[in-house]
Amino acid sequence: MTLLTEPTRIVLAKGQPVPIDPNFAFNSLLLHGNGTNGSTVITDSSGSPKTVTAVGNAQISTAIADPFGNSTRGVLAFDGTGDYLTVPSTGTPGDFGAGDFTVELWTFLVSRINTFPCLLGNYTAFAAGSFALFAGHSSSSTTQYQLALNGSGFPSINAGTIIYNAWAHIAVVRSGSTISLYLNGTSVGSATSSVNLTGTTGSLFIGTTGDGVAGGAINGHIDDLRITKGVARYNGNFSVPTAPFPDF
Repeated sequence: MTLLTEPTRIVLAKGQPVPIDPNFAFNSLLLHGNGTNGSTVITDSSGSPKTVTAVGNAQISTAIADPFGNSTRGVLAFDGTGDYLTVPSTGTPGDFGAGDFTVELWTFLVSRINTFPCLLGNYTAFAAGSFALFAGHSSSSTTQYQLALNGSGFPSINAGTIIYNAWAHIAVVRSGSTISLYLNGTSVGSATSSVNLTGTTGSLFIGTTGDGVAGGAINGHIDDLRITKGVARYNGNFSVPTAPFPDF
């Protein structure tokens, strides 16, 4: 008789199984923001790492704890005066295509010091194929998150109340032709669009827009930014992550 045994599992120090992301292969960008305080070396932990360039004073900071309470891990810091990250479109992290996708990140916004602070996007004003996620915008609302798509008018979604001085989990998900915006796991708005979001700037910009750096810079922090192409990770309200995204 052959005895069946459970496969050996790698176990973390606290006895929890190592998390494995079944959709990891679909990640086009995964920025944990880990590193030493003041470092400008930003690592993409996706399966096909991209080059991330820090502009201005954008850097890793340990001045605040990450969303999971770790005060030494590091988060991405932007001071609102021309700080941002760029990721070349080669490898297309900013080309979301015409299919399903999920863009999610944690934000800790300190204050609004610019007219249209942009968390990330490949946005050129009113250009076909563009995408941008704003935390307020002077032409629509200064108190809500905005999603601008394809230059078809601004915004495509205007929803949720912007959270300052606390971590907030933001997710944009397209499932079929429905694009939804989630704030801390709760759907706050949706729109219908199957447009091919090819990108218009040649790069993905993080912490500002692609065409208005001075007025689009954010003052705050970003952590665990993940872009998943081809997968709608959330289809309804969900529990926000309680640990950093897995690297495999």
